[in-house]
Amino acid sequence: MRQKQNKNLLAVAFIMAFIATWSYAYSQTPDAAYLSGSASLSKGEYQKAVEGFSAAISRNNADEQLFIKRGRSLLQLKDYPAAAEDFKEANFIYPGIADIWLARVYAVSGESADAIAFLKRHLQSEFRLPEDSLKKDPAFDRLQATADWEALWEQDWYSKEEKITAEAAYYCKRKSFDEAGSLLTNALEASPDNVKLLALRGTVMFELGNYAASLSDYSAALDLDKNFTKIYPQRAQAYFMAGRYRDAVNDFNKAIRLDPAAFNLYLQRAAAYAAMQSWEPAIKDMLFYLKYFENDQQAGHQCGEYCYEAGDYINALKYFNRNLKEDPNNSDYYKSRGKTYLKTTTYRYAIGDLSMSLDLNPDDAETWMYLGVAKMESGDKENGCSDLERARGMGENRAIKYIIENCR
Repeated sequence: MRQKQNKNLLAVAFIMAFIATWSYAYSQTPDAAYLSGSASLSKGEYQKAVEGFSAAISRNNADEQLFIKRGRSLLQLKDYPAAAEDFKEANFIYPGIADIWLARVYAVSGESADAIAFLKRHLQSEFRLPEDSLKKDPAFDRLQATADWEALWEQDWYSKEEKITAEAAYYCKRKSFDEAGSLLTNALEASPDNVKLLALRGTVMFELGNYAASLSDYSAALDLDKNFTKIYPQRAQAYFMAGRYRDAVNDFNKAIRLDPAAFNLYLQRAAAYAAMQSWEPAIKDMLFYLKYFENDQQAGHQCGEYCYEAGDYINALKYFNRNLKEDPNNSDYYKSRGKTYLKTTTYRYAIGDLSMSLDLNPDDAETWMYLGVAKMESGDKENGCSDLERARGMGENRAIKYIIENCR
């Protein structure tokens, strides 16, 4: 009897584990309509964004961010009543999270009393934005001439630590990072467990190029508050700059799981993969990004470069051809396509592209090296050696190998 009960318990445990695993896997799959809507919002295609978020909401009406993003799109379309309804729905799901957006929508639609009321609620909330940010928000331009606006700012809404953070941010905007660092270090002596002060000092250290100190501050902030997850992208960048690419990828993974529509993170993770010469996942990230931003020439060029490094010259040529069609006067695109033609032993095409690249940018030593190799391989040893010597004279030391092997 006991053995049968144990088997039943094991079966239940297995089923529960399976359900939990399936649920986790499912939750990690972002809604395609949400991604499409987010991309459209960032590109200024607001009607398409509304359509995307509406489709996502039809499948999940319990995510406040869907309503906030659709509301932002409607606000841009000047559909103020619909935008306000979405922001109210977001507040219903997560109280207070959309007060700032309600303040904005009422301000631009001329409903000053409601705008002030929601701005006051925002200033009393955990979501409170810095004073400087609010006072410079163009949505409140019309409010600033009113007595209610003046009365609102007669009250001191910010803590001592928030004021220090604002002052440090001001120094950072002026690129006065040493002053910002000193200010934050002094403040942390009095409040060593303040995660926001730690995170900001981490950013200051990053800007100063002190990546070890930056990582120390970011990690200390996360140790103090595991829910301070918005710091993952910043720590990932610090890991990347410190040459700790695998750690960078781990943090980018965490950040992307939290916000699958943070599209720039895919570009940054791809760069980290590329630094490890992990070309397949780097290309995968680039393809994901280009699915939503197909006209981003810089990203297309980078994807082509990763394909080139992976030995996939056909796809590399596809991206370089596409970019040159859109921008036929870009020396980098000709250079990239030329070196790819060189790999495919189509030397005439390689020489043509590399020569065109040098017409546009004659000071690129690497391109002179590639051109020298292409001429050499095509049988023009004299001119090939001349180009290789020129590359060497301009500081391209990789040309020395070819010169020793072919020209001496």
